[in-house]
This record gives sequence, C-alpha cells and structure tokens, in this order.
Amino acid sequence: MKKSKILWAISVLIIFFNVLFYAFRFGGDSVLLYVSDLLPVACSFISAVCLLIAFRAFASMDYIKFSWLLLFFGLLLFFLAESVYAVLEMVFEQNLDENWPSVADYLWCAGYIPQFACLVMLLRGYLKTGLPLGNIKTYMALSVVFIVLCGSIIYYLLIPIVVDPESDLLTKIFSLFYPIADLFVVAPALLLMYITNIIGRGRLARPWMFIAIGFIFFTASDLLYSYLSWQDLYGSGNFIDIGWNAGYLLIALSAIYQKELLESVSEGWKDEIQ
Repeated sequence: MKKSKILWAISVLIIFFNVLFYAFRFGGDSVLLYVSDLLPVACSFISAVCLLIAFRAFASMDYIKFSWLLLFFGLLLFFLAESVYAVLEMVFEQNLDENWPSVADYLWCAGYIPQFACLVMLLRGYLKTGLPLGNIKTYMALSVVFIVLCGSIIYYLLIPIVVDPESDLLTKIFSLFYPIADLFVVAPALLLMYITNIIGRGRLARPWMFIAIGFIFFTASDLLYSYLSWQDLYGSGNFIDIGWNAGYLLIALSAIYQKELLESVSEGWKDEIQ
C-alpha cells in the first residue's frame, strides 16, 4: 500500500477522533486539556517527519530541494512551539490564555520565516522557467479577491485590535502578526498551486494543492484565534484547533505526494535506460 494512502487513513482517524472528543468532551475539562495540547504536537510531528522524508528523496541539492528543507525547518519550529505550549500548560499548569504571548508564540512566529522564504524561492524558480504561467485575467481576478479579503480582515479584525484600549502593546503585536503572516504565506502558496496546475496537472500539482489548502486551514484558524483571544473567548477544546491539526496533516500529505512523485520519475528514467 502506498504511504500516501496510509497517511490518509491516519489523518482521517485523527480528525475524526478530534471532532468526536471535542463534541462530547469525554472525561471533562482535565482530559480535554491533555487532548487539545497533545493532538497538535502529534500532528505537527507527523508533518515535520514527512517533510524531512520528502527533502531526503531529492537526489541533488538544488533550489527545489533547499526550498523543501526550508519548509521542513518552518514546520519543525511549529512542532517545537506546540511542544513548548503543551509543556507549559500540562506540566507547569500555566494558563496561556491569560499569560499570552508565551515562549511558544515566539517559536511560531519564527517558523513563518523559512516557510515564506521556501514559497517565494519556488515561485521565483517557476517564473524563471519561461513556461506559460496562465492567463493575466486570472491573476487580476485573484488579485481582486486577495485585496478584498485583506481589506475585510483589516477593517473587521486588525483595526479593532489596534484601537482596543484594554490590550497591551505586546498582545496587539502578536494578535496582528498571525493573520498578516498567514496572508503572506497563503498568497504564494495559492500561486504555486495555480502555476503547477497549468504546467502539469495531476501528480506535479498535487503537493502544492495540499500545501495551499493546509495553509488556508492555518489562516482560517489563526484569524478566528486572533478574534476569540481578543474577545477572551478562546479556551482548550475550541473547534478551531481542528483547523490547525488538519493543516499539519495536509502539509504532511503534500510531502508524501512529493516523495511519490520523485519515485515515479526515477522509475520512469530507469525503465527508459533498460
């Protein structure tokens, strides 16, 4: 059985368990705290391991392989952030909803840097190929949608956070950082998905489709988290956690699909030589 099918089965089971546990809250708040903290650790660990596998599948160190290495470092920092967050809550019994931002938030913020660098590097690489990269009207339409989305987020979320007199400066900075950083990551991810779909449908585009969807899940959860945290409504077992967990697993799937793509290309070359 292909590794991608195995990972699909594992991902579906994890998300099903996540939804089921959050809906019925078996064992009460104490058990819910452990589940809500440990599931993101497990999902981010799976994502980081799969990205490392994809990186090692490349034969030579070119800009594409280096880009996957950057993506791995980004998700590794996210895994460390999830781990630190879990330890602070479960071991040191800190209320991170009140003591926010924490050390984990600095790790999450640092993780965006290699992720953004990875996507920009790959996007520049595709733009230099000279291959047809789509219709200008499509890019204009995507730009309009992105501008409207940014305007809505700025008006309904970011401006109210900035002018809130009850929030301190550090809280405002982190509340603003997450949605802004997510938009900077989602934009090149969506462009890569569109471009690779034009160059070669199917296996070539599949990894970037899952990466883009994974980052969309991150963005949606981060936007809701920023709003709920600002309103003091976020707590352990909130359903927006499922968006982060799903994002990690989708990026893990993208890495496994990339590895399978490289293996199929390698086998094709071998068949031609023989």
